[in-house]
Amino acid sequence: MKNDLKTEIIDITEKQKYEKYLYRCFAPMPFRKHHTRQKYLEHAIPAGFRKKLLIVNGNAVGQIEHAPAEVSGYPITGNDVVVMNCIWVLRKAKGHDFGKLLLKA
Repeated sequence: MKNDLKTEIIDITEKQKYEKYLYRCFAPMPFRKHHTRQKYLEHAIPAGFRKKLLIVNGNAVGQIEHAPAEVSGYPITGNDVVVMNCIWVLRKAKGHDFGKLLLKA
């Protein structure tokens, strides 16, 4: 990747243009049924779930997902606890501190 990178972080949680990214992860993982994810998101988004996409020079190269503990999908509890479900930057985009950028977004 070049030094003249145009980076953008977009909260895609409720943007139809990026809806396909709500149902997939950049991290290699076993096949996850779409309808199960859709059902989870219908419950989690109104409760505070967020997914942000990192776009560099027009290409999606990273993401971060987070949600309040009660809707994170993990057995975690606590007051004012936010769980990071996923953070991922593609290997081709490494070396630019994009992970740090996603954490600050």
